[in-house]
Amino acid sequence: MADAISQAVIGKLTEMIVQHAAGEAALVRNFNRDFQWLKKRLRTISGGLKYTDKLPTREDDIKEWLQNVRDVAWDAEDIVEECAVRPLYTRSATQSCICSPDELLFRYKMGKRIQEVKEAIDSITKDGKQLKLFRDLVPSGFEPPSSSSAWEARKGNRILPSYPVAIEPKIQHLISIIDESTVPVIAVVGMGGAGKTFLLQHLFDRIKERYELSIWLSISQSYSVQQLQCDLVSHMDLEVDDVSEDRAAELINADLQGKKYLIVLDDVWTSARGGNIIRNLGLSIGHESQCKLLVTTRNRDVCQNLGAKIYEMELLSEEESWQLFCFHAFPDYNQNLPPPYLEKVARHVEKQCDGLPLALKTIGASLSGCTDTRKWSSKLSQLKELELSQQKEVADPDYRIIEILRLSYDSLPSALKPCFSCLSFFHEDEIIDCEYLINLWIMEGFIIQRKDQWDIALGYLYQLANLCLLDVWEEWGLIKYCKIHDFLFDLAIGISKENRCAFAVEDDFTAVKRILLPKKAIDDVVTDPKKSSCPRSLRTLSLHNNPLTKIEANFLSPIRLLRVLDLSETKISSLPYCLGKLKLLKLLNLSSTKVEEVPICVRSLKSLVFLDLNLCRQLRRLPEWIGELKCLRHLNVKYCKDELRNHVPKGISELLSLRVLRSDDLRLSVEDDGLLKLDDAVKLTHLQELSLQLKHENELKSIEDGILRQLVEIRHLSIASRLSTESHLPENITALQDLETLNVKKFVVPSWVSILINLRQLILFYCICSDYPALETMPNLVELKIYGNTNCRELPKAFVKSSGFPKLRFLLIEDFPLLEELPDLEDGAMAVLEKFRLRECPKLKKVPEGLERLRRLKEFNYFDSGTDEFRETLSEGGQVRKKIKAKNPHVYFMR
Repeated sequence: MADAISQAVIGKLTEMIVQHAAGEAALVRNFNRDFQWLKKRLRTISGGLKYTDKLPTREDDIKEWLQNVRDVAWDAEDIVEECAVRPLYTRSATQSCICSPDELLFRYKMGKRIQEVKEAIDSITKDGKQLKLFRDLVPSGFEPPSSSSAWEARKGNRILPSYPVAIEPKIQHLISIIDESTVPVIAVVGMGGAGKTFLLQHLFDRIKERYELSIWLSISQSYSVQQLQCDLVSHMDLEVDDVSEDRAAELINADLQGKKYLIVLDDVWTSARGGNIIRNLGLSIGHESQCKLLVTTRNRDVCQNLGAKIYEMELLSEEESWQLFCFHAFPDYNQNLPPPYLEKVARHVEKQCDGLPLALKTIGASLSGCTDTRKWSSKLSQLKELELSQQKEVADPDYRIIEILRLSYDSLPSALKPCFSCLSFFHEDEIIDCEYLINLWIMEGFIIQRKDQWDIALGYLYQLANLCLLDVWEEWGLIKYCKIHDFLFDLAIGISKENRCAFAVEDDFTAVKRILLPKKAIDDVVTDPKKSSCPRSLRTLSLHNNPLTKIEANFLSPIRLLRVLDLSETKISSLPYCLGKLKLLKLLNLSSTKVEEVPICVRSLKSLVFLDLNLCRQLRRLPEWIGELKCLRHLNVKYCKDELRNHVPKGISELLSLRVLRSDDLRLSVEDDGLLKLDDAVKLTHLQELSLQLKHENELKSIEDGILRQLVEIRHLSIASRLSTESHLPENITALQDLETLNVKKFVVPSWVSILINLRQLILFYCICSDYPALETMPNLVELKIYGNTNCRELPKAFVKSSGFPKLRFLLIEDFPLLEELPDLEDGAMAVLEKFRLRECPKLKKVPEGLERLRRLKEFNYFDSGTDEFRETLSEGGQVRKKIKAKNPHVYFMR
């Protein structure tokens, strides 16, 4: 009945428009023509912005004109996307018919908006001509860059090595202070960007082995004591959930009593809060204690309140600055000196950075590979102009640094600029999951739509890292996490606010496109239905890590153009039904919330591409209607209730666009009971990630018959056996040519696994094995983990032969109760190994010879492993340990 009434009202309204607005009815008749014009013009405007981003933006009239261009581009893009998703929401052939009242009304509204955009473009054209800019706004024949001209191919991406200038003397000096000083708190003081954190990272890795407990905590300007306490106890065998801060401090203090520990508090800002931070966290360090607290800060008052011994962080000398700058500006600097015609300019550029490592690295990296004298001279002129402008007033040193770093941002390719500014959308000091960041870029439209857009985005990430605009961590050879320096974070915030394109915590939300709401804003805006809501044009809203329990409907209902909604780590258990009206929503993050089922309103989100339910501990199953989300490409249901593994709805097989199905090992059905079967999963031909647990012989038979050969795009595969008999994994899995990670559980170790030449990560979990295959021949293997072999007494000697495991960085051998001997390493074996972990191998008799040849080894872990004699040789002062340390002093031993 309600639908019939709605149709009648819409029909009557449309009839009135047609009858009484005959002069405007042409908007409906010309809809297709105008829509095609708008799509073409949107590409033209985007091409113009690629040029105008390079213009000097300090002129007020140019800044205003640029913002007008962006506003028009956003409006036009909104229209195009609303029209593009229209077919997903037409419920019948009648509705989609051009003659239907509903369709006529939609086209009339869109036509009106297109007309408004046309008028705005005419105004921009007029203003652009007056500024002599418009000729550059409409470049002829604008086309997006091809993948070959844009970035390296996916497998060619790599992180350039770091170059620690003048770091060793500082480390040694700090070690001597730690050894000789009776003061338990030592503070490294220096201006932002001077390398305080970089120095302590190297020091921490060097000395953490001396302590029973070693913990690193990052402190932001607006830190939460409760969150810091949670971060602290994550390294301890302690729970402080649902207790007050004072009670948590008591528990932490009691647990630390009698322990020798090292704790780093990185980037403490204010003296008032800094003075209380030790007590607030529950740390108790007396002068008689062997425990140490290391602090980095820009504020000397912090040191006084902590009673700390101060280590002054000096800036680099002229020669040290030159070395660091040249390393980043000239990648082949060690082999070839800078070209003579650039050296003079380079010296001037380096001098302007005043010995500040962060500025030297970012400016140098932005010029890397360039032999164009004009670009170098331009950079020098910009630095000199900046210096002159700041001489006119007493400038804040922090402001000067940010403005210097801004020159690196100005040098970015236009495609990378929104990607960088988007980093302001995360919290200060947050460790960012790179996969989520890339998905955010894609959902926001920063990456051009094409088949290889993920690889292009990954290339952007590597580019930002190599330009020293991001700190990154890799996992099995690919970037996994990243973090942004606080100065660069401030730069990203400033740029975003200028452009009204990302990040806003403002009293007035009307002018922004993307909002990150902290706690203080939530109480005032989100939960109070009387407060003003967010603007209709808002594209992204993040409430990540806030204590929300609900969102009022009137807050969400006006935001009809929202693309991204992040509610992760809130206490939300339900969502308002109006969420289903967000027709353009592409990314919904509900990870670590209290939802017990996927909210029914999600069913209406036909444009949804990314749905994250990771760590929803109370989620028991997925709904049967999940298959209606036809655009879904990424579904994460990892670490939910165990029941979910057994209740995977058959509707998932209808998600033909699905690329990532991230889960614990799924137990698929063998009955026609409405649940997913392996035969159904074969429809998902674009799937790149899949985890299965086989519990029936016919499922194994399906794999033997080659069913996985149809999933040709699989890159990450996990297969676990619950079969009653000893089972062999079929060799036809080798048909998966792009396979990068393989996790095999409780199967016979496959003899063919070494054929997978593109494999980066291999995990063998309690697999049956009489003899390991030639794993050492795998050319791209970065990470190898072998768990639980109850029969093995000795690993194959081939594992450690010369040139074996050429790219292996991480090796784990765990739960080998009979393992007595590791073969000696030949020269050249495991040449790039960084972490070697032996866990629960109690019968090991001796440390293998040749470990000292592993010059890149950073960690040797022998937890619950080895006989007394084995452990004695690796203890402080042990012969083997001294031998290894003599060749590689940076190795960290952990037992």
